[in-house]
Amino acid sequence: KMVSFFPIRKYVAIVSLEQHKRYKDEFNAEYEEYRNLHSLTDKTTKKFRQFQEQWKSLTPGSEAYQVKKDKIMKTVLHSHSSV
Repeated sequence: KMVSFFPIRKYVAIVSLEQHKRYKDEFNAEYEEYRNLHSLTDKTTKKFRQFQEQWKSLTPGSEAYQVKKDKIMKTVLHSHSSV
C-alpha cells in the first residue's frame, strides 16, 4: 500500500466559463514557478547521480575521497542556500 505525503484535494466540478477562466488563470500563474522548480530539482538530481557514480570508485579515507566529500558538501550547501 502506497502512502501519500500530500493531501488529496477534492475539486469541485467546473460549471461556468468564469470558473473555468479563474482555474486556468491560477494554473498559468503558478506553472512557470513549477517548471523552474522542476528544472532545478532535475539538475540537482543529475549532479548527485554523477557524484554517486564517482564516489563508488573511491577508497574511504583517501585524499581523493575527502576531496570529493568536500566538493559534495559545498554543492549541497550552495544548492540549499540558493533555494
